[in-house]
Amino acid sequence: MTSDSLRISPADLHSFTTAIFVAAGLTPEHAGEWAKMLVWANLRGTDSHGIIRIPRYIDLINSKSINPAPNIRVERKMGAAVVLETDRAPAAVGMTRAMNEAIDCARTAGIGWCAARNTTHTGAIGYFAVQAAEQGFGGIAMSASGPMMAYPGTRVGAVSSNPIAFAVPRANGRPYLIDFSTGVVANGKIMGAADRGEKIPLGWGLDKDGHDTTDPKAVETVLPLGGAKGAGLSFMIECLSSLLLSNPRIAPDLEDGSIENNPFLNGSLVAINLDAFGDKADFEREAERLGRAIVGLPRADGVDRIMLPGERGDAIRAEREKSGIPVPRGTWQRIGKTAEKLGVKPPL
Repeated sequence: MTSDSLRISPADLHSFTTAIFVAAGLTPEHAGEWAKMLVWANLRGTDSHGIIRIPRYIDLINSKSINPAPNIRVERKMGAAVVLETDRAPAAVGMTRAMNEAIDCARTAGIGWCAARNTTHTGAIGYFAVQAAEQGFGGIAMSASGPMMAYPGTRVGAVSSNPIAFAVPRANGRPYLIDFSTGVVANGKIMGAADRGEKIPLGWGLDKDGHDTTDPKAVETVLPLGGAKGAGLSFMIECLSSLLLSNPRIAPDLEDGSIENNPFLNGSLVAINLDAFGDKADFEREAERLGRAIVGLPRADGVDRIMLPGERGDAIRAEREKSGIPVPRGTWQRIGKTAEKLGVKPPL
């Protein structure tokens, strides 16, 4: 930890974040779920999707883009398929409900797919996939938002850096988890660099003129992961989330900006009942075996440990649960100003 950051215990951070969201109009239950998700991200080292987002989320509540008192409801259900209207709920609330609906379907149908309409900024999408894996299911989560990422051949936002996550249980240890943005980097990491006064590498984003930039404050458009691969994956997530719900997010913005002032998202949450395909215990043993086989391979020069999906975050979590979560002072000051406006006192 440097002098430009401080450490806060997970419990204090959760309580503080919950208090901010309650002051902003959420129920204690919903506020606690939202806070839990943000602290989960920070604990695992995904600081770009943790408490750094609080000031922006409060702005979105104030502008009525996020609904602090949503009427979440199932609109349609057919076999293993569910359509859930989240009514612009905080994603931690609406997407958790959607994964629970998918899990309920999977218990009886073998698989469950819940498409969540009108969600809001997703945050750390792995949070939802892990919810399934921790209950013994395979989990998939994806989310579609508005144009902010270049498509090969363009120099402005054409698709979104739509995230996707997969999680499965294993015989020993926490679930395997892979969680990534379809952009070269999550926009939150660009925000974090700006907070720390750091430059970003070339290849992360374009400025307003479509030129590569190292200034995080100048980024207007992020770049796709793997070029056409990341952009194409984002395109398909829009199809299997927004278009699946007859609620397109990208095309209306690109054509006439008709939903620019209503920045809703859509999501798809999938739960897989492993017993429907074979023996769950055998799956978990084989998942553990697969990991051991890879870890047992000869290591490349300079590599002390081979990390399996999710283990890097698990290691960071173990350290931060003991020593606290590091928060850049610039980030803490911005959150403190937001809390002060809501009458909430920071723990430090």
